[in-house]
Amino acid sequence: MTERIRIAVPTEGPGGVDAPRSAHFGHAASFTLVDVEDGAITSSAVIMNPPHVPGGCGATVGMLADIGAGAAIVVGMGGGPRAAMASHGMQALFDDVSATPRQAVEAYLAGGLRPFGADHQCAGR
Repeated sequence: MTERIRIAVPTEGPGGVDAPRSAHFGHAASFTLVDVEDGAITSSAVIMNPPHVPGGCGATVGMLADIGAGAAIVVGMGGGPRAAMASHGMQALFDDVSATPRQAVEAYLAGGLRPFGADHQCAGR
């Protein structure tokens, strides 16, 4: 059976698999979407994040879910987007080490990431 997942990674600027990661989900300029199939990166794309407004991360999560993201690899985000991801069946994973989406997804593929927990959550809603 083929295993596929689309992973969203918050990125700075125009994004891309080798772009710098954004440290905060809601304030990311873009999201790099990385498609993984059978343990390998098969493609990537970038979407721009709408301007951030307080409480607006739920719309961003909805946008990511609508384009098929099944997981997000993040450094920081508030409880609102974390709950929105859960309601869409998206997995939130914590990684504060990888510098680029490529490195973050490679860490995911190696089994080196853990779920994003309340202890990682920032004070934003």
